[in-house]
Amino acid sequence: MDINYQFLMTAIFSWWQDITGLSTSTTVGMTFWLGVTALLISILVILTLLRKLTTCQSLLTFSANPTLVLDIKKGTILYSNSAIATIFDQDNNTSNIIAQCCFERLSHRVDESAVTNDVFHIKQLKKTLRFSAVQIKYQRRRAWLCQIDHIGTNSSAISPWDMDGQIINSLFLSNSAFIHIKTLDGLILNCSPSWAAQFDQSIEQVNGHFEHDFYSASKLTQIHSYEQTVLTGKVQEYEEWSTVDDNNMLLKTIKYPLYDEHKKVVAILTVSHDLTEVMELNERLLNENSEHLRIEAELSRNNSLLNSVINATPDPVAFMNGNGKFVGANEGYCEVVGVKHADLIGMDRQSLISIDKKSWLLEQENQLLLDGKSVRYEELLHLSEQNPRWYEICKQRYVNNTNGESGILIIYRDLTERKRIEHDLEQAIEKFDELSSTDALTKVANRRTFDNKLQHYWLTHHREVKQMSLLFCDVDCFKLYNDNYGHPMGDIVLTKLAQVMNEQVHRGADLVARYGGEEFAVILPNTDEEGAIRLASKIITAVEGLAIEHAHSKAAKHVTLSIGIATMCPVSDSSEIQLLENADKALYIAKANGRNQYSVYQELSHDNDILELDFDLLKP
Repeated sequence: MDINYQFLMTAIFSWWQDITGLSTSTTVGMTFWLGVTALLISILVILTLLRKLTTCQSLLTFSANPTLVLDIKKGTILYSNSAIATIFDQDNNTSNIIAQCCFERLSHRVDESAVTNDVFHIKQLKKTLRFSAVQIKYQRRRAWLCQIDHIGTNSSAISPWDMDGQIINSLFLSNSAFIHIKTLDGLILNCSPSWAAQFDQSIEQVNGHFEHDFYSASKLTQIHSYEQTVLTGKVQEYEEWSTVDDNNMLLKTIKYPLYDEHKKVVAILTVSHDLTEVMELNERLLNENSEHLRIEAELSRNNSLLNSVINATPDPVAFMNGNGKFVGANEGYCEVVGVKHADLIGMDRQSLISIDKKSWLLEQENQLLLDGKSVRYEELLHLSEQNPRWYEICKQRYVNNTNGESGILIIYRDLTERKRIEHDLEQAIEKFDELSSTDALTKVANRRTFDNKLQHYWLTHHREVKQMSLLFCDVDCFKLYNDNYGHPMGDIVLTKLAQVMNEQVHRGADLVARYGGEEFAVILPNTDEEGAIRLASKIITAVEGLAIEHAHSKAAKHVTLSIGIATMCPVSDSSEIQLLENADKALYIAKANGRNQYSVYQELSHDNDILELDFDLLKP
C-alpha cells in the first residue's frame, strides 16, 4: 500500500485553514500540524504492517502443507502450523524433531539461496521427508520458511526401508569390501561392516548420518571431485593410498550412479577393494576367508541396485535354482566359464561339467540342497581358453523367501597367485635348507648336518640294536700342499676329494660330510667293521687314482688320505661322541704308521700308546 504523504499533509493544511483562518506561516500552526501529520503517518504505517502480518499469518495457518519458521541462527521454532501434527499424526515433539533435522541441513549451506526438494530420512519418525526452504524476515528477525512433504511408499527416492533389506544386508554383511550407499547430499543409507569399522562404528551408528560426520573437509573435497563424473551417469574408478585401522592400504574405488524410475541419479554406490602388494596376499586372503556371501533370495536382473552390488564383487558369483539351472551371475563368473550372460541364464549347469566330474558334482550339490551344509574345496580348472588356474570354490544353499524354493550360491575365488607364491616359498625353503646343510666349497654335508645325522643314527641303532660305522678321513700333509701350491689349488683338491668320496658311497642312508678344514667323515648306518674296511680301501684307492701331484708330501708324491675306522653297537651308557673319538684315535694310528692307509680302532689299544703318537702327528 503506497501513500503520498506530502499530498495528504497539504490537503489537511488547506482544510484547517478554511475552518480557522490560520496561516501556514504561523510558528504555532506549523508545529501543531507537523505533530498531527506524524501521528497520522504512524497510524497508517502500523495499520499497513498489521494487515501484511495478518495476511502472512493467515497464509501460514491455513496452508495445507506442514510449515515451519525457524530462527536462522539458533534453529528455534518461531512458528509452526497445525498441518505438522495433522499430517504426521504425532505428538507435539514432532515439530521439534523435524525442525532440528531441517536446521542441521540448512546450517551447512554457505550461501543464502533457496533450497528446493531436499530429501532426508528421520530415523526417529521412520519417515522420509522432502522440504523446500527460503529466507524471510519474520517479526523483524531473519528466518527460514520451510515447507515439508511426507514421501510415501510410492516415492522414487531411495531409502534403506524401500530396498529389499534382507538381500542387501546379506550381501553387505558377508562382503569384506568397503561398501556404502549415500544420497547426493551425503546421507548414508547403508554400508558394510568394514566401512563402518574404519571409523570405529557399527552399521547402526553410521546409517542415517552424513559423510561430513566421518570425513575431514579436505577429504570431502577430494571425494566430491571424484563424484562429478558419477553425477553425469558414468561409473568412476580410481586408486589411492588410504589409512584404515592404522594400516596403509592401496584401495581401488568404484563409484556407481543409482537411478530412480525417471532415470535421474539420486544416490551413489561406492565399493573399495584392498589392492595392497602381492606379498601381503596370504594374510589378506586369510582375513577375507573369515566370511563369505550368504544370499537368501533369488536376484532380479531388473533391479539396478542389486546388480550393481553383485557386479562390483571381485569374485565370480553365480546362482542356481534347485533344478540346476542358472538364474543369475555376475560378469566375472561369465568370463571364467566363457559364456555370455544372456546365454548363461537358464542354462543347465551339467552342460558346463566334464563327464568325469558330473556324477561327483551332482551328488555333492544334491546333498547341499538337502542338509544345507556349505561346501568349500580347491580345484585346478581348465576353463574357456585361459591357462589352467587354481580356484577356491564355495557353495552355499540359499532360500527364496518369496516362494520358499532353495537354490545354490556358487563363489569362485582365484588362488592362482597365492599358489604361485606358496610354490615359490616352498622352493625358497628347500633352497635355504640345502644351503644351510651343505658345505659351500665341496657341496657335501656340512658339520651341522653331520652332527645331527650322527645323533639321529645313533638313537635309531640303539633302539634297533644294530651296528654302525664311522670313517674319519684326513688329507695327508695338506698344510704343506697349501703352503707350496696355494690355497686356491688346495680348495680344488678338497672339492675333487669330496666328489670321489661321494662316488664310492652308493647307499642313500650313507653320508659324506666335510668335518672341518681338510677333514672328512663318512657315516655308515647298519654297517659292520668288515663293510667299513671295504669302503675305506675303495676311497684310498680312488684318491690315489686322481694322481694329484704333491711333491712335498711325506706319504707319496701325490695327494693321499689317511682314514680311521670305528664300529659300535650303541648301548645305554654310551653316546655318539664315543664313536667319533674312537674313529679319531684310529686316524691317529693310521697317520703314525706312515699315512696313506686306514686303521681300525681296537679296544685293546692303550691310551698311553695313543698319546705317544701325538708328537709325531704334530709334524706336517
